[in-house]
Amino acid sequence: MKSIVERVKINNELFDLQLEEGTIREVVPAGASRATGADTVWDAEGLLYLPALSDMHCHLDKHFLGEPWKPLQPFVTLDRQLKFEKEQLASLQTSVHDRGLMLAELMGRQGTTKIRTHVDVDPDIGLSHLEAVLRLREQLRDRMEIEIVAFPQQGLLRSCSVSIMKEALRSGADLVGGVDPAGLDKRVEASLHAMFELSEEFDAGVDLHLHDPGHLGLYTIDLLADYTSQSNKQGRVAVSHAYCLGMVSAGEAADTLAAMREAGVAMISSVPIDRPMPRPDELIAAGVSFRVGTDNIRDSWSPFGNGDMLQRASRLAEKCGWITDGQLQRTYSLITDRPLTPQAGQSADFMLVDAQNIQHALASVPPREAVFYKGQLLYGSRPSLSPTV
Repeated sequence: MKSIVERVKINNELFDLQLEEGTIREVVPAGASRATGADTVWDAEGLLYLPALSDMHCHLDKHFLGEPWKPLQPFVTLDRQLKFEKEQLASLQTSVHDRGLMLAELMGRQGTTKIRTHVDVDPDIGLSHLEAVLRLREQLRDRMEIEIVAFPQQGLLRSCSVSIMKEALRSGADLVGGVDPAGLDKRVEASLHAMFELSEEFDAGVDLHLHDPGHLGLYTIDLLADYTSQSNKQGRVAVSHAYCLGMVSAGEAADTLAAMREAGVAMISSVPIDRPMPRPDELIAAGVSFRVGTDNIRDSWSPFGNGDMLQRASRLAEKCGWITDGQLQRTYSLITDRPLTPQAGQSADFMLVDAQNIQHALASVPPREAVFYKGQLLYGSRPSLSPTV
């Protein structure tokens, strides 16, 4: 199936994109494409091409979108907060599948076509959340890519979740999750050892939630890097949040960042504004792979969030003081897996916005006028960009 998207702005010039079998086959100056034989021709009207977005940390199963407003409580202790979350989730009126679909579609309309979602599993709820998200993944397979982390929110060892984690990985989860080996499981090495045993048994990646502070957190990351190297999991392990890296000086963090780089451990942040976060300039300078996610979206932990990765990247740039063109372009590369400029042969995953360039789009966060995934128009707001599905 051949399609053409005409008059797309790329680097302040107009081009035509020729799409075929889900890929970008050719990028040619506007007017040079031959529409003959094309099944569909869309007129982009000079809108800016941006590569599709990737949200590398979210929770499709735990948001409150579409629910009556739920008042939250101040965070006092982790145990109390986990109990509160259990109560809140049990009171929701819509199913996990329907809520997950609502958030995934919202993200899709905002240009996100790749999601890594952490999904709760524990002996109480079993695989019920996972089964719903697995159905959702299959339902949306032609609209986005969804990676699933089996996530023991109540603690891997604390809640005796190892056996249910094995069931989750057998059922189709892609990565082993974990949370606070010290603060929650109370046994750092035992918790990490259990995570990597699961990773080895099921040939799965690892993504660890880490909120433990200061030097305790650094110690945990150092051990995580050691386990990664010993298990030959370079490039398949990530640590999410890692507030500890923002609580210590650059000098104190340097060895840990070097260990992360050498072991191929990635850093994923939700760009919090209410607590320390790893300093992105130091991560990038140290050669650590750094990606961004949304995390909390109106849930029992926070009333904020809308799933918009472009807005999240804008917040990151503003928080870091990144204002030059080079810095803003680099910021965009943290929220996408695709090249910033379209290339022949790559998957046709992109969005169109009314902006002058990438820098302007990051600064202004314009509405998404159209979203394409594998050459299929998923969403379009103009008559010349009418959805095909």
